[in-house]
Amino acid sequence: MSGRKLISFCEILEDNITLMDLKSCDVVLFNKHSSRQAINIMKMSHDIGLKTIYDLDDWILDLPEYSVTDLLEDQLGNIIWMIRNATFVTVSCNALMDKVALLRNPIFLLKNGIDPSAFGFGDGGWSESKKPKILFSNTDGIKLIKFKEKFFELIINFLNDNPEISIDYWGDIFPEIYQIPRIRIRGFLHNEAYKRAILSEGYWFSIVPLGGPEDADSLFFNSCKSCIKYIDYGALGIPGIYSNTPVYTEVVKHQVNGILVDNDSLSWEKAMNSLLQNSLLRREIRESAYVDVVKNHGLKEPAKIFLNLLRL
Repeated sequence: MSGRKLISFCEILEDNITLMDLKSCDVVLFNKHSSRQAINIMKMSHDIGLKTIYDLDDWILDLPEYSVTDLLEDQLGNIIWMIRNATFVTVSCNALMDKVALLRNPIFLLKNGIDPSAFGFGDGGWSESKKPKILFSNTDGIKLIKFKEKFFELIINFLNDNPEISIDYWGDIFPEIYQIPRIRIRGFLHNEAYKRAILSEGYWFSIVPLGGPEDADSLFFNSCKSCIKYIDYGALGIPGIYSNTPVYTEVVKHQVNGILVDNDSLSWEKAMNSLLQNSLLRREIRESAYVDVVKNHGLKEPAKIFLNLLRL
């Protein structure tokens, strides 16, 4: 929207925001903020007649066992206060919308999306590395509980059985990473730089584990996540293997625009071998996922909703 001159925006750390900064804006956007300072900024914004938007893309009021983040009781209270007092609240999926509705109404659904053309990405321009490379990315804790140990065991065995394969890992470090052979730790990049980097690597496929029904206590939290990895990988022509969970079953058609697998070693191993050995399947998934993302996960509708909120 900024590139099309529909809005202008600036990003400022909450500790650095001044009254003069606020007076130069019409709307103040918060994303999962939890501090007392954020509450003060929201109150100050309302005092001078600004709208505020509190955006949620996770159910952060009840973090799962795998999360390395630990919110204190006062932070949870701060989040609830901001949800109830923001001018508008936006969420990324229907499950999250239903849950937040217990705290306030109305709530507005802003689904995640991408405009591949904005990055210069195009249909059919993809290439694969000479030797097979797998993409794996993750933030916070690894989003598995019961299957976690077996997952890393099968990854290690898969790499040992296929010495020509390597893995690129993007994200937060986790203890098990040092047991995995031929894994290259890539860290973090800014959103656009990250997308350009993974596009240039020629990944054969990606692995996207997420706890499913076997992790009953965290299933709801996982179901409130968005399918952003499918959207990104689809736009970039990277075939994906996704856990058979509500987040991905809503968007992925098995062996059409991705591979869906139950969280057990046999299913994952079979899927990885299938994509490794079948170049035609990889190509078909690349093409189908790209077409689906362009058609069903663009930014036109979310942008329209967001602009309408700014004008209300």
